[in-house]
Amino acid sequence: MSRFIIAAAVFLSLATSSFAAQQVVDKIVAQVNGEMITLFDLNERVRGYITQVEKKAYNPDSPGFKEIQDRILRTMIEDILLKQEGVRLKVNISDTEVDSRIREMREKAGLSEENFTQQLRVEGLTRKQLAESLKKDMLKKQILGYMVQRKVVVTEDEIKSFYDANKGSLRVESGQRIGLIMVAKMDEAKALRQRILSGQIAFPDAARKFSIGPGADQGGDLGKVELKDLAPELRQALENVKPGGVSEPVLLDGKPVLLTIGGDSGQAAAKSGGAPDFEAVKDSIYERLYREKLEKQFTEYMDKLRAKSVIKVNL
Repeated sequence: MSRFIIAAAVFLSLATSSFAAQQVVDKIVAQVNGEMITLFDLNERVRGYITQVEKKAYNPDSPGFKEIQDRILRTMIEDILLKQEGVRLKVNISDTEVDSRIREMREKAGLSEENFTQQLRVEGLTRKQLAESLKKDMLKKQILGYMVQRKVVVTEDEIKSFYDANKGSLRVESGQRIGLIMVAKMDEAKALRQRILSGQIAFPDAARKFSIGPGADQGGDLGKVELKDLAPELRQALENVKPGGVSEPVLLDGKPVLLTIGGDSGQAAAKSGGAPDFEAVKDSIYERLYREKLEKQFTEYMDKLRAKSVIKVNL
């Protein structure tokens, strides 16, 4: 067999296997009233969830992958059902409305546009991801408000009953208090770190004086954050940092940052017996009960939508 024929045979073999692989990747895993979801789109959503929410490496062979895949496919089906229902009811969330909601969040936090973007990066998010999440949430709330007749009501008695039954496990705030200083150059970050460690300047004072990042006016304080919710590079930088210590400089959006963990890390518990005052947790209990009731109504509503839709799953 000539070298040319061998090469052609190999090429055809690779092309065939590549085409087969493409068919597998583009396999239709679900149809919702005629609208399709492909395996590629599903796996991209799964990848984003695993790497950005669970902060783990994407591995289709890992235990639990199929469970996550099934759960996210269910969510994607719900998204399509809601979008179709929005069209039917003429409910639309414009990009302008989403941008306005993001601006409200930014202004409420007292952050500039640049610092807000940096804050999202700290939490491992992009503005596009935030916008997509907000748009779905706003659509969901509008449709529920449009279709659900009875109001979601949480009474004072319900809040008090929940408090009495759970006050032993309630906490005012959780996470670890994180401080951040962002500067323009790596040499500047290294020198500033040495000044802080040597006691020449306190971390909050250094943040107010030199930081160009989020929370500078508050001494670099980002509030209490769960370490798992931080961007991977920041979480890694804090691995060996003890409360009150300062991390080695690490790049965030191309700029070096220093991080510290406050001394009041962990869950802040209360006065006697570890239970917080009722007033301190009243609002958070209300939000929790309200969300649970809203989710219950949402689930019932989605079940009705599914029942009257044509849904085919082939995963």
